[in-house]
Amino acid sequence: MIAKPAPGLSHKSSKNNWALFGVILACGSFIASCGMQDNGAVTTDLVHIAATASKPHGIHAAQSFPVITFEDTLIHLGIIAEGHAEEISYAFVNTGESALVLADVSTSCGCTVANDWPKTAIAPGQGAEINVRFDSQGRTGENRKEIFVVSNTTPSTTTLVLTADVIGPTR
Repeated sequence: MIAKPAPGLSHKSSKNNWALFGVILACGSFIASCGMQDNGAVTTDLVHIAATASKPHGIHAAQSFPVITFEDTLIHLGIIAEGHAEEISYAFVNTGESALVLADVSTSCGCTVANDWPKTAIAPGQGAEINVRFDSQGRTGENRKEIFVVSNTTPSTTTLVLTADVIGPTR
């Protein structure tokens, strides 16, 4: 014996399906139009932190920012023996018009450590150094390590590069 659905059940399900379809269609249209201009181009108008947008809105041209200027952003160590540690310094100057603050200095690998960098504000025209230690143990071959300096500049992250050709007993 086959049970029959209650009268009107299939009609009610059909109404619910159409209502659900309408809600999904409306949400999809809203989401698709979010952040787009009439011509369909995506803009930075929804970015609320103007310093991170490609075209800063609401920032006065007269407002001054710090500028971090490195003596060298790429340092070649050349050929070094495996197991040897190298200490490297990246010198920089605040060439902007307001105080420079380094929020963080991190590296791309555990073999490279930023062990000393300024923790206080650097006045315009003043300089400092970021000291990095590269440990070549177990790193034979060509090495490229990156150091990420996060500060109150635009852009907020500056990438420094360290390269070395590490030779060991088999190379």
